[in-house]
Amino acid sequence: MSSPVSKSPSPVHRAKSFLTTHEKRLSLFAFAFGFVWDTLTLTRIDRLFDNIVLTSYLFTAFFSIALINAHSSGNFKSNLIKKGSDFARFLLPFAFGGLFSGFLIFYSRSGEVFTSAPFLLLLVALFLGNEFFKKHYQRLMFQMSIFFVTLFSYAVLIIPILVGEIGGFIFLLSGVASIFLFLLALRGISLVAREEVEKTRYSLYAIIAIIFLTFNFLYFNNMIPPIPLSLKEIGVYHEVSRTRSGGYHLVFEKAPWYSLGKKTSSVFNRTGSEPIYVWSSVFAPTRLETEVQHHWSYFDEKTRVWVSSSVVGFPISGGRDDGYRGYSMKENASAGKWRVDVETLRGQVIGRFEFTVDEAKIPPELSTELK
Repeated sequence: MSSPVSKSPSPVHRAKSFLTTHEKRLSLFAFAFGFVWDTLTLTRIDRLFDNIVLTSYLFTAFFSIALINAHSSGNFKSNLIKKGSDFARFLLPFAFGGLFSGFLIFYSRSGEVFTSAPFLLLLVALFLGNEFFKKHYQRLMFQMSIFFVTLFSYAVLIIPILVGEIGGFIFLLSGVASIFLFLLALRGISLVAREEVEKTRYSLYAIIAIIFLTFNFLYFNNMIPPIPLSLKEIGVYHEVSRTRSGGYHLVFEKAPWYSLGKKTSSVFNRTGSEPIYVWSSVFAPTRLETEVQHHWSYFDEKTRVWVSSSVVGFPISGGRDDGYRGYSMKENASAGKWRVDVETLRGQVIGRFEFTVDEAKIPPELSTELK
């Protein structure tokens, strides 16, 4: 009597077994790969591709929440809903991870890191914590709270581009739009999981109100980067002049080789009473027109604080890949530490350059560049 021949596992079974066995390693690999991929591919927030990527993550997150709660409510018992729910449990952290990855990329490119540290640290925590929140993604209140954070973060990015303006009113408009979309999404979830929505509705409203107020507190205290503006280049120069073609002729001291990311030296060796120029390039999306300002400050060695010296404003227009260029000049600047903040009219810091003015006995070696 012949022994029964055991069937070999199907390809689907083997694939499922492999994913289960190596879930953590594959998750970490996908996490790292996704961040690198987003860094290389997400370049401009006003670009169609970038917005398709972010909105696809938002829709993926919403439909994943709907599928998970449709199955857990018990109102839908079909095998298709069950399989969709199982798949959605993997898709939801993937979508949230992609969103926070994109937000971290765009927000960190806009604004000075130190002044925006609280908000950027929050994004970093949500991005890195995404891998540890998976067990909480089964709870509607947690799902929708994180979903509202992503809606608000995206609205702050896209509304200024659609309207062509930035400022406090536009930020409030972004918040109102995110609340409207959130309520619309919650209504959609209630169609498949009414009992769960009704059970958590008022607690969820309280959490959303706290998130909304926190965003506004951070923004109006200049702790959120001035999205969608970003500093492309800044430096201190011995001479800045316009060319006939509309460009700039720049004369500067080269930064030493170890000053990574800097073109001009952070030491300005002044001869005589020559003026000091700071030239910057600020990126703004297409159609957006606003005004920025160079805020000059010097460091008082006695009081050990930065003291405001002067503010020079100029308008910028969006759309140029390398940013809109402008400069300011300071005459009779004292020797010592100086900094120039590139700011919005509300005082949000887009970027900063710190340098030291030294009295040079020998004229420094200068380089020139056309921009």
